[in-house]
Amino acid sequence: MRGLRVTEKKHRHKFASIGWCAQARAPKVQDETTRLILLFYAFAREIAPFKRRLSRRTPLALDGLHGFRAEIGGKRFTVVGHGIGHSRASDTARRAFDLIPGAELVIGTGVAGALSSGLKPGDLVLSDRTLTIHTDGQVAEQVTTVGDAHIRAVGRSLAIAGIAYSTGAILTSHRVLATGAEKRRAKESTGAIAVDMETAAIAAQAAARGIPFVAIRAVLDEVDDEIVGAAMADQDGNVRPLVATSYLIRNPATILKLPRLIRNLSRATTAIADALTAIAYDGEVPAAARRARGPVERKYPR
Repeated sequence: MRGLRVTEKKHRHKFASIGWCAQARAPKVQDETTRLILLFYAFAREIAPFKRRLSRRTPLALDGLHGFRAEIGGKRFTVVGHGIGHSRASDTARRAFDLIPGAELVIGTGVAGALSSGLKPGDLVLSDRTLTIHTDGQVAEQVTTVGDAHIRAVGRSLAIAGIAYSTGAILTSHRVLATGAEKRRAKESTGAIAVDMETAAIAAQAAARGIPFVAIRAVLDEVDDEIVGAAMADQDGNVRPLVATSYLIRNPATILKLPRLIRNLSRATTAIADALTAIAYDGEVPAAARRARGPVERKYPR
């Protein structure tokens, strides 16, 4: 099947930059449209840094769902974990929408793999559309387009907070693209700049209900990085001790790669927390909620 081509854009933001000024003048979505935000993530480590920043939170306490509720920046967040994979994400999102009425914005977040060589661990991707690649490698014709108003609103919040991000398509795969060759083929056939296993499922459920959706994901691995250790975790992202022990015995070289993976995960999840905090405060993040960051300098993805 002929691949789909999409564009990609890198945004650099400093408070004195012309680019920031243009973003800051973009129309702001009124508070009423984002009073209740339904936020989805795959596994606990993805959301942990953001969760630690929330002083007031309560368990979700809904049958069949796990997560929490919190308020930050005058916005109410209902945060739901769906596990890893398209099916888990779709089933959980369907149940969440049935049990949690009144959501006016849906955000899908978590880590993703880079498909563009310019993206590095910790870089943020704001999706302007989503598409799916199936287990047979075929690209779905159906592409979910994200509403311009909400992309502008989220981009404005990130810009005001001085957070760099890239805009482009996120590809949802039904399996792990484990090698650089697989990821480069996916980039070539689809034009997407990042890949995950859940975004399209959440987007489709939101679209079916007419609820605005945006995806903001942080890069975990570069395009030529081999994905190691995925088999050691269960569908909730928890390491399975016996499986992990067996895997490491059979693949001892993986042990040397784990420290880098852990560092990359820390960078990515901290970037997610920074982005969500900026979104919560419409970019005007109080000093007490800020994390110290150096100057924003990023390469353009290729």
